[in-house]
Amino acid sequence: MVPLGDVLQAEGWTVSIAQLAGHGTSPTELARTRWQDWVASARAAYADLRRRNSRTAIVGLSMGGALALYLAATEGTDAVIAISTPVRVRPLIAGAARIVSRLMPLAPVVVRLSPRDPIARQYRSPYTKIPLGATEELSALLEAAMRSLPSLRAPLLVVQGRRDWVIPKDSGPEILARATHTPGRILWLRRSGHVATLDRDREVLFDEVKGFLRDSLMGA
Repeated sequence: MVPLGDVLQAEGWTVSIAQLAGHGTSPTELARTRWQDWVASARAAYADLRRRNSRTAIVGLSMGGALALYLAATEGTDAVIAISTPVRVRPLIAGAARIVSRLMPLAPVVVRLSPRDPIARQYRSPYTKIPLGATEELSALLEAAMRSLPSLRAPLLVVQGRRDWVIPKDSGPEILARATHTPGRILWLRRSGHVATLDRDREVLFDEVKGFLRDSLMGA
């Protein structure tokens, strides 16, 4: 999310990037957290932002998109953007997580989320593994986020890459279908995979985000 945050800051927006509990540390630390801890971290960062600004938006990528939707629905906001956001963990992974995490809490899932654009790879996280227990917590977070969508009232932009193999292809449309009480639209990125903020269509994404925020927060 750092490149997008940098772009928005350059445009004059106040940007706050939440440090989620257990993230940016180690798989061991991540395994000790629950999805409610991630929500609490995001809620604290958002509360601080709201104290300093009269109008706010919440933006998230992947799991962060689910957090953005959940916070927007439960806390309220003026706009929300969910990028590459899954509606569920794939059944095979979810089933394995439930079984294995009880026997081996730190059993890793190997992930490789490399952007297609070689220039953007400098922003990649050094982590290549997440504990299966965290996958189970992610599944619980996604369930909570999807249940909250009928309560969402803020304008919604959903973004999904056509080459995203990580999340189900119907994720974006399903999010819009569940958000029944708010205006929403989906932006498809033709050349991008899961980490859309770093991929080949990132300039398209940045321009769309800037326009959406101007329309939603400034009415122009």
